[in-house]
Amino acid sequence: MKYTPKELRARKGETQKMTAKSLGISYQTYCSWEKNLGKVPISKVAALCRHFNVELSQIKYE
Repeated sequence: MKYTPKELRARKGETQKMTAKSLGISYQTYCSWEKNLGKVPISKVAALCRHFNVELSQIKYE
């Protein structure tokens, strides 16, 4: 099953601010990622996978 970052964040029970802080990025940057995952640098995609404990193939690009 594939999930968007927003769905993964909700499943973990985090706010956008909590997730952004954990990833070491600004809240505004994380918000833009949820809207357009194509803007995410590959190094940060890996960080998203680690943070949400999922494989890259489980992240749905919208």
